[in-house]
Amino acid sequence: MNRTAPHSRVEIVSESLAPRSPRILVARPDRIGDVVLSTPVLQALREQYPNAHITFLVRDFVAPIIRGLQDVDSVFIYDPDGRHSGVGGFFRLMEELKAQRFQIAIALHSDLRIAAALYGVGVPNRVGPLSKIHSYLFYNRGSRQRRSLVEMHEADYNLQLLRKLGIRTGSRTLSTKVALSEDKRAWARGWLAENGLRPAQVEDQTVHSSARKLVIVHPGMGGSALNWPENYYVDLIRSIKNEGHDVLVTGGPAESYLLERIKAQALKTEHPIVIYGGSEAGSVENLAALFSEGDLIVAPSTGPLHIAVALGKPVVTFYPPIRVQSAIRWGPYVSDSEDAGVLAPEVYCGQDFKCRGPKCHYYPCMKTIGPREALSEVLRLLARTSLNRPEPLPKVES
Repeated sequence: MNRTAPHSRVEIVSESLAPRSPRILVARPDRIGDVVLSTPVLQALREQYPNAHITFLVRDFVAPIIRGLQDVDSVFIYDPDGRHSGVGGFFRLMEELKAQRFQIAIALHSDLRIAAALYGVGVPNRVGPLSKIHSYLFYNRGSRQRRSLVEMHEADYNLQLLRKLGIRTGSRTLSTKVALSEDKRAWARGWLAENGLRPAQVEDQTVHSSARKLVIVHPGMGGSALNWPENYYVDLIRSIKNEGHDVLVTGGPAESYLLERIKAQALKTEHPIVIYGGSEAGSVENLAALFSEGDLIVAPSTGPLHIAVALGKPVVTFYPPIRVQSAIRWGPYVSDSEDAGVLAPEVYCGQDFKCRGPKCHYYPCMKTIGPREALSEVLRLLARTSLNRPEPLPKVES
């Protein structure tokens, strides 16, 4: 078993490149996990510029867990498939950015259209990774990065860009964050109660310390990395229930077939399971709310895993040995490596970018991570949660 390394610490120094109350744009227009791993940048910026107005540019599907973060003053929705598409959309993007009068723009992902727009509207300080040809033209405070070498965690690559603003590695611990309203938490408690997994109102505030725990298994992913075998998830779910714990299986709208297959396999045993997701899945905020009520989350290398970590939940996760997909760059960003069970095949993989499939001697290597090994990590982490002082459950208004 591989454990993920503790995350970075940063030190705020006195150097300043902008007014004491600058308007700052942070851009991360890609997937959920990428955005969550960008949130330490927001904390570091707030430390350096307490009075700044910080805008976070993201896609619409991730905005619900970003709005409400204390380090974010406003959210800019980037719509490359709609209002910002094509030539007309590019000029609309420029017009909207220009109206914001940003003094600092930090592009954590080198998107050509956003980089060109920031250059076009004349943002004075344009920070970004120097990794593609266009980045050398559009970023005047760029930092040379080759993230494919996987020399550090993705969150630390993001923080490294802030050195151009006088924020350096040092004494202060940062962590990932997501926003979650009390209304959504109340909805999650109600939904779980309706499905027999968690009482909606609890007078006994020690409910979280009971022997029976709620383990949430999120088996799906977007395909950016190799996943654990589907039947292994079923075996793990069965074993967790045999240990006397409750299991909720979650998934996104595109994972309906996966969830139905898992449910069908579970019905063949004496272990029916509760499922949330598929065609009935709500927003990412609903998923985060359910995660907030769980005791432990099991998931592969996917955005929901990073949501779970940002909520302070212990996680068990599976990573391939391929360099750019490995836990070194994409693993749980935790302050205590004991809070995450990171499982990876113990094989030599010479691949940097993608799996060779049947041409590889170890294929399929993810099968070398057995369900018993995963169960061992689940039980270890559940035991740790039992040792911690339980947080009182907020009451749901009737």
